[in-house]
Amino acid sequence: MAKRSNTYNAKTKCSGNLRLILVALISYTMGYISSWSSLSAVTTLKSDASKVPSTSMASNEGEKVTLLNEMDKSLIAPFEQTALQEFLPNQRTDSYNYFHRWIKLFGRDGPSPPNDMDDMPMLHIWPIYFDSYHNHWQRFQGKEVVFMEIGVQSGGKIPMLRDYFGPGFKYVGIDINEGCRKFDNGDWVHIEIGDSADPKFWKYIKNKYPKVDLFLDDGGHTMVQQRVAVREMLSHVQPNGVYICEDLSTSWSKGYGAASMQDSRNTTFLRNTMFGFVHRTIDWLNAGWISGGIMSENFELGDFFGEDEAWWKDFHDTVKSIHVYNQLVVYEKGYKEKAFSTKTVGSTIPYGNTGAVYRKTPWDTVIPLVQTYTKSHW
Repeated sequence: MAKRSNTYNAKTKCSGNLRLILVALISYTMGYISSWSSLSAVTTLKSDASKVPSTSMASNEGEKVTLLNEMDKSLIAPFEQTALQEFLPNQRTDSYNYFHRWIKLFGRDGPSPPNDMDDMPMLHIWPIYFDSYHNHWQRFQGKEVVFMEIGVQSGGKIPMLRDYFGPGFKYVGIDINEGCRKFDNGDWVHIEIGDSADPKFWKYIKNKYPKVDLFLDDGGHTMVQQRVAVREMLSHVQPNGVYICEDLSTSWSKGYGAASMQDSRNTTFLRNTMFGFVHRTIDWLNAGWISGGIMSENFELGDFFGEDEAWWKDFHDTVKSIHVYNQLVVYEKGYKEKAFSTKTVGSTIPYGNTGAVYRKTPWDTVIPLVQTYTKSHW
């Protein structure tokens, strides 16, 4: 009985510490009255900031209205550029977003790091990833989201992601270090211990967690680990989800199963490294054109892709786009539209130079007429 009591007390203390950490984070990062259930208000305010007052009031019924403060300003639109801004000494960005603000607030090299956050897990990260994070995760803010990550390490991403996504956030962390179990609260933080290079482990994970919206591979970074993980888990990610693999610099490191001074011209590089795999997937995304047709896709390719035959078709059918950043690749899943060309109403001229003389386009007439249909406000 005593052992059971100790276990209960430990869990209670852990849960209490997590609550204290979240309260502290809120005091640093929020500073505004908002409701995550109506997070879309942030986007509305951002897109039309000139029409929104700089203060807000809560009605007697407790209605919550989002304030345009520093937190809101950091919620820029995906791929939006900002004025060049310093977030750490001598480190600037032209896409200042939530994650830059986080490292500015809590970074050891930041302007004024807090001294009361000893219980918060430390984060060790490359800020060059912040653009990709926000570009591809922003649409999941304020929603129920299951986030799976290989590589928990010191657990530093957990509070940052919880603050970014909101109370609907569920974290599943995978690591080989048993010590990482300290972060598991049995509620919204779950830790699994296993090797990302083991397909049997992934079978267990997929059975236990049938729904994964966002997947981040920040694990051991070996070629075997990265390539096994993407083959096992990309298809498991939800149809509208996102798969990210970072720290791709190891594709040129001997210590991680690769070799330096190689690129896509080298067959071994293409076949055995994660970055070589990225090159291959670009071909798979465009597989419909490989047979030579330019007006319609053809997927009857026989054994053109050889050993990858089964894998490339599933990839093409589920991955909508590939985004390559410095050291990082993003696979965006989504509905795959059929590739086809179409035409609008209007005048036309033939391809090539026929020597014919054409009447000048009366743009002063065309554009106003277009706008009567589009209702454009320009």
